[in-house]
Amino acid sequence: MNSGFSNVVREKDTTKLKSFLLAMLIQVAVVPLIFTLYYLYAPDNSYIANIQLPPLFLVGTAAGGFLFGVFMHFSGGCAAGIFYKIGERSAGALFAAVGFVGGVYFMERGFLQGIRQAVQSTVLFDQQPIWKMTTSATTLTLLVAGISFVSFGLIYLLLKQGDKQPGGAEWGWKKTGIGIGVLGIAAWISALLSHLTYGMSIIPGAIDIAGLTLSWGLLFVLGIPLGAFWSFRKNTTVHFSLPEPVIVLKRLSGGLGLGVTASMAAGCTVGHGLTFSPLFGIGSIVGIVFIFLGSGLVGFLTRK
Repeated sequence: MNSGFSNVVREKDTTKLKSFLLAMLIQVAVVPLIFTLYYLYAPDNSYIANIQLPPLFLVGTAAGGFLFGVFMHFSGGCAAGIFYKIGERSAGALFAAVGFVGGVYFMERGFLQGIRQAVQSTVLFDQQPIWKMTTSATTLTLLVAGISFVSFGLIYLLLKQGDKQPGGAEWGWKKTGIGIGVLGIAAWISALLSHLTYGMSIIPGAIDIAGLTLSWGLLFVLGIPLGAFWSFRKNTTVHFSLPEPVIVLKRLSGGLGLGVTASMAAGCTVGHGLTFSPLFGIGSIVGIVFIFLGSGLVGFLTRK
């Protein structure tokens, strides 16, 4: 989402943003309904009973999100982006990923924990998932069914728009958005079967990479460059080569900043935007808005 967000301002190009929104809407249409029905009517709802939405922090969500959007420019990608670019043989992305893992680990488990605790010390809003609302089961079922109906309507309207395929790309934004949306649903199911309380997310996997802990999150993150490598395997024009020292420093420091600010905001474009925003997490919705604002500012300052 580095170029996807910044290009909205820099080039007035909403192609990747529409793909992102489509992926979100597909999950909005499906996940809350499935989770609510499962929580209300399944004999054993323990798989989703412990899911918690990221809180809305006074400082961490806004400042962390905004700075994360800025640092995407210097790292050359969002948290997921730097990992898939490794699979595309980008040495710069490898340095960005090293910085990102270090930044997250230092904030979550290392000597920078005090900063994270300070910016997350004031919680403006801490909400329960929609399926735990204190209302009747019938009312709640009708509510989430209505949300699904509206979401499918918005998906229909979005899909009616043209699908530009720049550079002769085989995949336009519609296929990408649908694919990521379906993947998000599958990730929730897979993670819950592993007794986790999150779907697609980069931060938990980054922590486990630094701590050498085998987990679902670690395998999810490692799967990103492996999938990108498989997709990119027929391209013989790009080779893995060491970039100039100034680029190494830019990517490494950018990745470090990306990791620090992702921890401050308690999420990134994937965790906030593609996982918890579809569950109507206010903290995640505010977080992704500030990420967009930070990236948009960079797009404005770098426009031609």
